[in-house]
Formats: sequence, C-alpha cells, structure tokens
Amino acid sequence: MPGKAAPRRPAKRRRRSAEDRRRQVVAAAKRIVLRQGFEALTMRRVARLAGVSAAALYLYFPDRLSLMAAVADELFHGLLGAFRAALARAEGDPDPRARLHGVMTAYLDWGLSHPDEYRVIFMTPITGVAGHRPGEPGVPVAPSGQATFGALQQEVARLIALGVFRPAEPQAVAEAIWAAGHGLVSLLITKPDFPWSPRETLIGTMADALSRGFSAP
Repeated sequence: MPGKAAPRRPAKRRRRSAEDRRRQVVAAAKRIVLRQGFEALTMRRVARLAGVSAAALYLYFPDRLSLMAAVADELFHGLLGAFRAALARAEGDPDPRARLHGVMTAYLDWGLSHPDEYRVIFMTPITGVAGHRPGEPGVPVAPSGQATFGALQQEVARLIALGVFRPAEPQAVAEAIWAAGHGLVSLLITKPDFPWSPRETLIGTMADALSRGFSAP
C-alpha cells in the first residue's frame, strides 16, 4: 500500500569473539569464588553459570588450575592499578620514601575497600597457582599478582640502592613489609568491632612505620 513503511529486518546479533567468551567465563568463575572461595570452583559450575558448554569451556581453559589462575589474575588487577596510581602520584616528591609510602597506603586502602576480593587472594589458599613469585615450570601464574609484589620489591630495592634503607635482601624486606601490612588489613576486616583509632590515622601510621622501619642509621 502507498505510504506503508517496509517491515524492518531484525538486526543481526553480533557474534561474540573468543575473547568475549573468555571474559564471560572468567566473570562467572569470579562470582563463584567471591561467594564461596576457590574450593567451590568447578568447571561444570562455571560452564553452567557462564552459559557455555563444558566442551567450549575447555577451549579457553584446559583445566581447573588454569581457570583459577585467570580468576586470581583478575582479582589482582584492581590492587595493581592502585599501586601504579600511587607511584604516579609520588613522582617528583623530594622524600625518597614517598613512593613506598604511597604503595603501602594504596595496599591498605584497597584491602579495606575490597574486603571480599582481599579475603580471596590473601586470606584463603590458592593451591596449585603461583602467586607473588614465579612458580615451577608448568605451574599456572597470576601475572598481575606477580607484578603487584614486583612493584613493592622494586621500591625496596631502589631505597636500598640509594642508601635510604640499610643493606638487606630486597625480597625478604618486601615480604616483611607486606606481612605487616596484611596483618593490619586482616585485623580490620575480621575485627570490625574493636575500638580502632580512626582508619585514616591508623593507615597513615602503619604506612609511615613500614616506609621508615628499615631506614639506614
């Protein structure tokens, strides 16, 4: 009929790329892990939640450990971003400890702002996945986790090289600083009813103590 608009053809649905599918699988696995921990992660559950077949899932992740590593890597992304932002803000600061102070403040802030993610990556075991240090050949790794610890260790090594920190093994010092920071974050997460000092004051005090505690005489 004159003036009658032609019927519209239904828009073609864009086929999702393999990378889109992979992200979908990791997002589903992450939801399971944040709710129930890595122990609850199974390939069957992830496939069902992601809406893909088990056969398709194995195209992206050959086994459970490789999927666990991908989830751990995703969980570390936010903390790594916080570290990098802190390092950028401290550029040009005349205090050589400013970068380390910024990194540790970022660690404490991020952990307290993301308690569920923090519990998963720092307070539960991720058996079979290399975390902050390289694993054995064939062991799946979380690259952003290794980069996060690497940023801390590099700052420690820089301060030792400058003579600001007394001579020591950078890796051991970095691990000691991390352990101290973890102690505060885990206590604040698990003991919220304790009459803590104001959070900003407590974080600043801890970050300052960690950045100055290894100072050269």
